[in-house]
Amino acid sequence: MRTSTLPRSRELSEAAERQMRMWALKMEEQQRLEERRAAAPPEELIHPYVTISREAGADAGEIAQLVAAQCGWKVLDRELLDYMVEHYHWSRVALDYVDERTASWFHETFGKWLDEQFVSQAEYVSNLGKIVLMAAQHENMVFVGRGAKFMLPSEAGLAVRVIAPEKQRVRRIMERRQCSRHDAEKFIEETDKGRADFVWRYFHRDVADPHLYDLVINLEHTSRDGAAELIFRNCKLRFGPG
Repeated sequence: MRTSTLPRSRELSEAAERQMRMWALKMEEQQRLEERRAAAPPEELIHPYVTISREAGADAGEIAQLVAAQCGWKVLDRELLDYMVEHYHWSRVALDYVDERTASWFHETFGKWLDEQFVSQAEYVSNLGKIVLMAAQHENMVFVGRGAKFMLPSEAGLAVRVIAPEKQRVRRIMERRQCSRHDAEKFIEETDKGRADFVWRYFHRDVADPHLYDLVINLEHTSRDGAAELIFRNCKLRFGPG
């Protein structure tokens, strides 16, 4: 009995040892894969993207839609707020209050005490960064405003700034909002200041600095279609025909 049992025991032992070696090799392979992913430059994990910074009334949202249609990409503009409302169950009114605006120290400090629905701007920006990064890792995107350029590796994207003469922007706002010239001028002044303050506070950059962008487009003598075509051509040069 002993002579027949020993070979069988040795066979089982060797089989178990082989299985253990296989598991060890798989674990080592998985560990190496994770290490390679961790060591990979951020741009290798990000899909090509476009960010469009804009002056108020410069039609950036419409241009973004045209670019996305030409490239076959998706646009994230106010859709970012829609996602936050759905995912975090935040009030849309609360988000509109902190979205690209000059932050109020009083409300940032005491807002939660005054209103349970309150969302601080710091909280908004933190979660905004996570959503922007997640979206860029998922597929090709066109981001409109909200400092998205500063949340992603610049090597992986094309940064665009869209500007226009004030008179042209005032007319556009008057048409869009059905308001007086005075109200349009006030809206532009407050919106541009809020966006500049927002970028400076959280990213320490001057949003109007042309050196931050790969392409600056002035709509004074360029149509929305022309601007979209310029961005599309630059995308092809930067990322290739695909």
